[in-house]
Amino acid sequence: MARPLRIQFAGAVYHVVSRGNERGAIVRDESDRERRLEWLRRTVETYGWLLHGFVLLRNREHLFVETPQPNLSAGMQYLNGSYTGYFNRRHRRAGHLFQGRFKGHLIEQQGYFLEISRYLHLVPVRENLAARPEEYCWSSYGGYRRAADAVEWLCYGRVLGEFGTTEIQSRRRYVRFVRHGMTGVVESPFVNAVGGLLLGSAEWVERIRRLLAKQPEDRAVPQLRELRHRPALSKIVTTVAEHFGNDPRKWRAGSREDGPSRAIAAYLARREFGYSATDIAKALGYRSHGSVRNAVLRIENGDFKLRQSTKALGAAMSER
Repeated sequence: MARPLRIQFAGAVYHVVSRGNERGAIVRDESDRERRLEWLRRTVETYGWLLHGFVLLRNREHLFVETPQPNLSAGMQYLNGSYTGYFNRRHRRAGHLFQGRFKGHLIEQQGYFLEISRYLHLVPVRENLAARPEEYCWSSYGGYRRAADAVEWLCYGRVLGEFGTTEIQSRRRYVRFVRHGMTGVVESPFVNAVGGLLLGSAEWVERIRRLLAKQPEDRAVPQLRELRHRPALSKIVTTVAEHFGNDPRKWRAGSREDGPSRAIAAYLARREFGYSATDIAKALGYRSHGSVRNAVLRIENGDFKLRQSTKALGAAMSER
């Protein structure tokens, strides 16, 4: 199973989902729910997270969290690992409790806090677990609705600050905002997430693409190829050809061009920037996708100096 993409930096905002293995329960009763929230509190305080919201269901948990330090993975490992130990001891079981690694979305700081907060708090209503969000006690909604139900380890101010200048006013307006989501058709804020992972403006998404371009290739994360900033296929061809002083018009099926340049272009297009073998074959004059595969293997099995030169070319194109 492909691992979900990890993008971590100081001040990142996430919607994180932890699911039970094979859709199994991660909480079985009230004691489990209380212990899960206790471990969530410990994680927030230990890793300095700003937790803006959560909802705990029988077989999964949603978190809306901001990380002042780039430590999401470490915190989630602590949270899920510690809770799994408790759960397995209490219920006399062994093995994985959660479905692989957690999944989620990376979210731009501006423009999405309200919709994501409402989306989380309406999950129990959408799944017919409660008629109104305040009837479901295993979420952060209670603390948004009433100050008396707020807990110290949640950060309510970022969302409530959008609704008024006083605490009473902002809570009342937020409640109306959430209830409005029950009466109308409110589209999931994640429908338009780029690559199923990034939720933000075009400019912000482009910044994240450039950040990803600096990360090493990870074939176990197919989303990385889609999200990374990548040059046009024609640009890869011309850049590599110019670097080696070649004429790409000679790269055609049946040609005797046997230098490394065409293979390097194929490798970069396939391995570094995720183009399909069919498109690469057409652009570089290979007979088939099998020929592209052989060209890629030629670079992968080549000498160290050739591989280093190839990676340097790819890095230079990623930054343009």
